[in-house]
Amino acid sequence: MRHDFPFRLYVRSPGRCHRGCTARYFFLPYFSGTSGETETRAGWLGFAIVIALVSFLGAMATIWGTKETKNLIRESTEKIRLRDVFKVLGKNDQLMWLALSYFLFALGYTITNSLLIYYFRYVLGRQSDYYLVGVITAILGMVSVALFPVMVKWVKRKTIYTGGIIFMLCGYVLFLTAGHHLIPVLVAVSLYFFPYPMIFLAALMTITDSVEYGQLKIGNRNESVTLAVRPLLDKLAGAISNGIVGIAAVLAGMTGNALPSDISSHGLSIFKLFIFFGPMILIAIAALLYFFKIKLSEEKHAQIVQQLEHKLSTK
Repeated sequence: MRHDFPFRLYVRSPGRCHRGCTARYFFLPYFSGTSGETETRAGWLGFAIVIALVSFLGAMATIWGTKETKNLIRESTEKIRLRDVFKVLGKNDQLMWLALSYFLFALGYTITNSLLIYYFRYVLGRQSDYYLVGVITAILGMVSVALFPVMVKWVKRKTIYTGGIIFMLCGYVLFLTAGHHLIPVLVAVSLYFFPYPMIFLAALMTITDSVEYGQLKIGNRNESVTLAVRPLLDKLAGAISNGIVGIAAVLAGMTGNALPSDISSHGLSIFKLFIFFGPMILIAIAALLYFFKIKLSEEKHAQIVQQLEHKLSTK
């Protein structure tokens, strides 16, 4: 099945594949045995096998490498009714502020990532080089995740979250000045992607700590409900970006059989508004919200745990 332009392939579900589109773009042509524009049944089968294998190994690593800690705090979990879920979440102010911050961050990042294929096709005119994004982000992702445990020993999560976003904004600025040159664009991609895994992990750890925060404040432990917030936000951001990407492509004229030379300066300005300026505003607000509203630091969480242990042990 031949795709003469990426609109059908990438706009239909960018929210569901904002971390996988690059991998799909790389593996499909490889297993299809083509130059990069034809997808075959063998290509999809090979891609599915790779995803299944990676998912299985990831699940096994989690099972073999982690152990659940049982203590008095975790054993005090109480069941809640479905109608009480939003009431419980609403009372956890730290979770709500973090949810808003992370949602804005995820939305901005997803929009840029989903529109990146359009940048390579219609701005650079080098769609065949898009696989380099996958190679670079795969390597940087592993390095970033590996560095996170080291980073948290030296700096606080708030520094990682807000500092990482500042790092990403530098990448956006470089993007704006890169023009039609591939190397600066790839450097810009590296700058804006490298801190992403660390920001994600910092947010995830803060959400995890908000379980005990909510337990102390509300009196009930709602671990499953609290931890379900993050994937819900990712899905919501992906769904919204799905529509935004489609609108951006239509308004910029990046549809049908359009060529890079067909994109007007007005269309390019609209495209930059969606891929750069809008996401920059979203993630900048996300950083400000986290910096000023999140008080649940590592030290604060340790104090909460001590209070909970004392409270539960004296019952």
